[in-house]
Amino acid sequence: MGFFYGRQGKRNPDTQEEPHYHHPLLEIVRIVSSSNPEVLDSARKCIKNTEKYYQKHREDYEARGISFRNSPAALQWIGCIDLLIHNQFACECDWSEELSGFLWAVSDLKNVKRHSLEIEENWFQPRESIPQWCEILDKKWEKSGYVIAAFDINSDSYVMFLCQKKSLKKLKTLAESFGFRIDLSMNM
Repeated sequence: MGFFYGRQGKRNPDTQEEPHYHHPLLEIVRIVSSSNPEVLDSARKCIKNTEKYYQKHREDYEARGISFRNSPAALQWIGCIDLLIHNQFACECDWSEELSGFLWAVSDLKNVKRHSLEIEENWFQPRESIPQWCEILDKKWEKSGYVIAAFDINSDSYVMFLCQKKSLKKLKTLAESFGFRIDLSMNM
């Protein structure tokens, strides 16, 4: 055993791959939250014991018109999305949101701040809509490799998040495998 045994067990942190979670929703949360450990821990609890998570967050679910009678998958989907919103990895805007509210919500996202993505009000026309504003951001951020994507929550609001363009296809596939939809915000 000795010296070589102890050295074999250690891994070089620079060569480790990103972890992958076998549950599609947990993998979505990992990607959107940039592997935030607190968010992932809460998402695991939501998925592992949905009834207990629902009871603890009942007011949030009821505010969306969701009850325990909804499917476990729907409860998990909404629970994890709300978790991402509460931790500023996603933001929610009503379809009729004014430009100033939209700009505030998107610029306050943790990943927008982390990647120092620029947002200038003069890029936008106030009379346009959220999908049009998101299309402008996608074009402005094209060189950085980021886009504004959204979770479909079957409502008239937009739940948006920043993601790498190269991750969007994987996120779409994961959401579809769980029975839900993720797409570019401009397509919602």
